[in-house]
Formats: sequence, C-alpha cells, structure tokens
Amino acid sequence: MKNSERILVVLFWTFLVIDCIFMTKGLNDYRIYTKTLLVPILLIGIYTTSQETKHSKSKVITTLAFFFCFLGDFFLLGDADKSYFIFGLSSFLLAHLFFIVFFLRLKKISNKYRLFLSGISALVFGYMGALLFLIWKDVTLQNLQVPVVVYAAILGVMLTAAIHTINNKSIKRLSRYFFIPGAILFVLSDSILALNKFAPIFIYGNIIVMVTYAGALFLLYLGVVRYLKK
Repeated sequence: MKNSERILVVLFWTFLVIDCIFMTKGLNDYRIYTKTLLVPILLIGIYTTSQETKHSKSKVITTLAFFFCFLGDFFLLGDADKSYFIFGLSSFLLAHLFFIVFFLRLKKISNKYRLFLSGISALVFGYMGALLFLIWKDVTLQNLQVPVVVYAAILGVMLTAAIHTINNKSIKRLSRYFFIPGAILFVLSDSILALNKFAPIFIYGNIIVMVTYAGALFLLYLGVVRYLKK
C-alpha cells in the first residue's frame, strides 16, 4: 500500500471516529463535516489507485455507486423530515442498482448456477421479509410502504448479486474477503437503521449503524480498487 493510500485510510477512519463522537455528544449539525466526507475520501482513493485500469466501465459504475452513497449520506442527515428520508432512500437505492450492475458484470447469471441462486435468494428474501414484518406497523403509520418495500427488494438483489460473484474463479478471493462481507455489512447497517427508525430497540443504534455502514463502504472500496488494478 502506497503512502497516499495509507493517508486516505487513516483519514477515513479518523473522520468516522469523530463522526461517532459527534453523535454521542448530540452535535449532529457538525456531522455534515464528517459523515459526508467518508465517501469522497474513498472516491479519491479509487481514482488515484486505478488511473490506468483496463476496467474503465466498472470504474465508472462503481464511482456512480459510491457517489449516490454520498448523496444518501447527505440527505439522511435530515431524515427527521420525511422528504429528506425519501431522497436519502432513493439515493441509496440508486447506489445499490449500480452495485448490482457491477457485481453482475463480474459474474453473469446462468442456468449453471440456478440452484445456487435460488437457495441464496430464498435465504436473503426470507430475511428481508422478516425484517419488514418487524417494522411494518410503523412503516404503515408513516405511509412509507412502497418506498421501503422497493428499497428492501433492491437491497436483497444487491446482496444476492454480491454472493453470486463467488462463482467467478478469477475473483474468488475478492468476492470472499471484500464483496460479500461488504454487502452483508451494508444489509446489516440498513437493517439496524430501519429497526432504529421504525421500531427502536438498540441502545446507541445510530453508532452501530454508522460503524457497520463505514465497514461496508470500506470493504467494497478495497474490493473495487483491487479489481480495477487487475
């Protein structure tokens, strides 16, 4: 790892720690200077470490995925306002769509893996269904059924597509150590966020959401950078 990459890594985790401190102190107004800088740091890393990549389309797709994560971070800072929550949800939905495209470019769906995908899909969407069941009463009260269900479906597809990349032998290591764990952490973060918003059950739930989300971003970033260098 080059010195410039190490600096970006240190900056990323430093801003995350400061962001968590702001949350514990109730200084949410200052989080626009910490939370919203996490993704730009990773975007700088993508561009500085893969300037001569032969995977230019994948670079554009993943850049867009991370960019919409940035927009989601910005909008969700004001998620007490329903319109900001919808904008944030929509931004992350677009981010997941771009991640889905990226993962499917790594390993296209074929009949050979139909049974594998069926099993994984059943597990993933069974989990999504259980999560929706837990929060459905409050989602209904806030009249957010359609956006929440659509988002949950896309999130499930993103995780399934990430897991499917394990079937590409040339990137099996990237899939096992970065793409799949990153996607799982993303789902975990969003799950805790949903429970915290619609049916609060976690102490320091906002901290847990932020840490798991940052972990998801960082693992996906590491996987993307390593793939673009191939």
